[in-house]
Parts: sequence; structure tokens; C-alpha cells
Amino acid sequence: MSLLKKLTFILLTASIFTAAPSIMAKPAGKIENQTEEQLLAIFDDAIESVETVQQALENGAADKKEMLALYKKAKQNLNRIESATVNREKERANGYLRKSRSAYKKGNMEKAKEQIAKAVESFKGLKTLYLNF
Repeated sequence: MSLLKKLTFILLTASIFTAAPSIMAKPAGKIENQTEEQLLAIFDDAIESVETVQQALENGAADKKEMLALYKKAKQNLNRIESATVNREKERANGYLRKSRSAYKKGNMEKAKEQIAKAVESFKGLKTLYLNF
């Protein structure tokens, strides 16, 4: 009986150790798997999308649905940036974007334009911060 318990314990332990690496693996697309070229392209996409929002606000885009879609795309592009170097500044940029969207939804265009201008500068600052780190 003792031999059977030891054999069962050894098989159980071996199965756990063979499964552990696949369970512990990071999913594709996380920080460890992004190349610098991909990250720089993501920074450029994020900057371009927030500038699109700013231009639409300046031009007085009439369709609210389209504007909210532009805000959403800018936020999604910002969230694709996965770098511990810029996390705090990324949160600040997201705050400016959120405040601009909120002001736009309330109809306060001046505040929306002011906040989106801060967001554009903050998005550009993210790339500069990353490159100078």
C-alpha cells in the first residue's frame, strides 16, 4: 500500500510540473511580447487618433455618434500602450480624454476643446517619455 501511495504522489507531482509552464505562460500581446517597433507604431496610432478627435471638435462635427466613436477609438489606442515606463502619464492622458468626452456629452464645447488639447500634448509626451527613458 505504501508503494502505491508513493507512486501516486510521484505521478501527481510529475503531472503538475509538466502543466505548470503552460499555465504560467503570458498571453501574446503583453508587455514582454511587444517589440519596440510595435510599441512606437502604437504610440503614433494613439497620437493620430486623439488629433483626429481634436480636429473634429475644432471643425464642429455635428454627429454626436461619430464623435463618441472617435473618442472610443482614441481610448482604445491609448489602452494598447503597454509600457511600465509611461503608466502614470498614460493615466493622466486618459483623464484628459475622459474629461473632454464628458464635457462634449454635456454640450460644453469650450471645456471639451481645452481638455482635448491637454490630451494631445499628454499623448505626445508619452512617446517622448518612452524614448527618453
